[in-house]
Formats: sequence, structure tokens, C-alpha cells
Amino acid sequence: LFLTTLAHRGLMVVATPYASGFDHLRIADEAQFRFDRCMRSLSLKAMPPSDPMDLPVYGVGHSMGALVHLLIGARYAVERAGNIFLSFNNKEASASIPLFSPVIMPMAQSLGPILTQLLNNPTLKLGADVAVKQLRDLNAPMVAQLLPLLEQLPPLYRDLTDGRDEFTPAPAETRRLAQSYYGVRRNLLVRFKDDTIDETADLADTLAAGSAVSACLDLAMRTLPGDHVRPLRQAVPEIPQTVADVVSRGSSLLASMTAGTPLADLARGVSDTLTGAVGLGGEGEGGGGGMGGGMGRMQRDVREDMEQLVDELAPFVGALTRPSTESPRLLPRT
Repeated sequence: LFLTTLAHRGLMVVATPYASGFDHLRIADEAQFRFDRCMRSLSLKAMPPSDPMDLPVYGVGHSMGALVHLLIGARYAVERAGNIFLSFNNKEASASIPLFSPVIMPMAQSLGPILTQLLNNPTLKLGADVAVKQLRDLNAPMVAQLLPLLEQLPPLYRDLTDGRDEFTPAPAETRRLAQSYYGVRRNLLVRFKDDTIDETADLADTLAAGSAVSACLDLAMRTLPGDHVRPLRQAVPEIPQTVADVVSRGSSLLASMTAGTPLADLARGVSDTLTGAVGLGGEGEGGGGGMGGGMGRMQRDVREDMEQLVDELAPFVGALTRPSTESPRLLPRT
């Protein structure tokens, strides 16, 4: 929803997928490679005189995505008109996830042989691939939100079973890289008031205190209402009461599967949205408004909240202050 809202403001949005894991350098390299490949493809398909390569490029990242943009700006001589960092976080795994070291790591390592057999079993893999294809064929918005998250779990579990217990580079090394090599001049840093794991202030100090770009740094910081998962909220479709219990159980399962991984924040945002939708539906029925009424109110509230969030970011990138009347055009993956 966040990216769609940006697109409604007249921006061309390139959403760069990557496989999550503990090696942040690999993730940054992969994200930049895919972005460059996408831009070259769009440029080849463009009709003169329009060329996407001539457009100003802004990096926008939330939480781990913000960290990825910081590393890209330090590892590559990218031409960025600016970067927007939402809910920046550069904590150690043990600090980000209190139960990571004493509970999750030992459990993952003890289950390692079993997980490895399951992940490498061709019969199970074939069955899983068929199930995923059937879900994709449903073309449901909720499925579209959940499948990318579920598809990223196997590589994360492989990292855990291989004994990976910390991010690479370590937080101190990430700060050193940013101070020595980060080269994007304009930066907007956004934190949310109820975000308990935010480190936006530390990022501001890193960039302002003797960094490679500090002499010409244009840095703005904003504190907005909300918590860490505000940018991840979704306007989910109406959920029939017959599947409400399944949604609730599935949300709990999703949270359990991603606990202790870099996907925990995203899973919490999805789970909060789905369980909130079910709760509103039930309340609507009890109040005489029906599930449709409750769901409709929730969708409007979520969309308006996202519009307000993008309102705060739009001036930085020169975007429209409110939506364009034209619907954004979705292009296939490249």
C-alpha cells in the first residue's frame, strides 16, 4: 500500500526484491544489481524522448531496507537525488531480538538436520511449488502480500541452522563504512514516536559527525505518529466470517515462523493488519453494521493514514501533495 500510494503521487516506483538473511552486504549488492538491471530494461523499452535513466532517483527504505540503502550509498558511486530512511535500525541481532541468543539460536541449531532434510527434499519441494502456484493463480491481494514473505523463510532458516548468529557487517563496521564512504548528500530521516527499536538519531550523528559527505550534507529529521510497522500496514480485502478463525491462526503461525529473523517486523505488520481486520469485522456484525461496514471503515482508515504518511515525504521528492486522478500502471517483474 505504501508503494502504491507513492505511485499515485506521480512517481515511478521500482520495488527491488531481495532474499533476506544475515549477510547485509550481499543483500545490498543484490538489491543494487536488480535495480540497475530493471532501469536498463525500462530504458530499452522507453519511447524517445522519454528515458527513465534521465529521471532523478530517490532511495526509500524502511527498517532493514533503510540499512540496505545506507550500505548501497557507501559501496557504490550511485547518483541519488536523495535518500529517505524510515525507522532506521542497525542493532545487533541479539539486541534487536531479545530471545535470539538464549532461545532461538539453540532451537534452530538443534533442529538443523531436520530442517535441512525438509528444505532439500525434492518431493516436498515439488509439492510446495505446486501449492504456491495454485495460491498465485488465485490472484488475491492477501495472497500477494503473504507469499513473498513466506518464500523468504527457507534461506533465513538455512542461515540459522548454519550457525549464523550475527549480522554482517556488524553495527560498528556499518557505521565505519557510512562515515568513510557514504556519498548521498540529501537525506530525510523519519522516526515514529512509538518505535522502540528505532536508531534514527544514531544515523543522523553518523552522517553529520565527520562523515565523507558531512561537509555538504543536507539532512532533515522528522518524528511522526505511529510505531515501527506503520509503513507496512495494508488495506486488506473483506474477510468472510467463515475464514476469520483461519486468518487468526495463520497470523499467529506466521509470527512464530518469522520470530528471530529479519522478517519479524514485516510479519508483525501483516499479522496486525489481518487480525485487526477480523476484529473489526466481528465488531461490525455485533454493532449492526456487518463485516462489510467494519472492513470498509478499516480500509478507509488505513488508506488515509498512508496518504498522511506520504504527505510528509512528498515535498522531499517533489511529488504531488495528493493523489493523481490516474491509477498507477504496474509493470511486470524484470
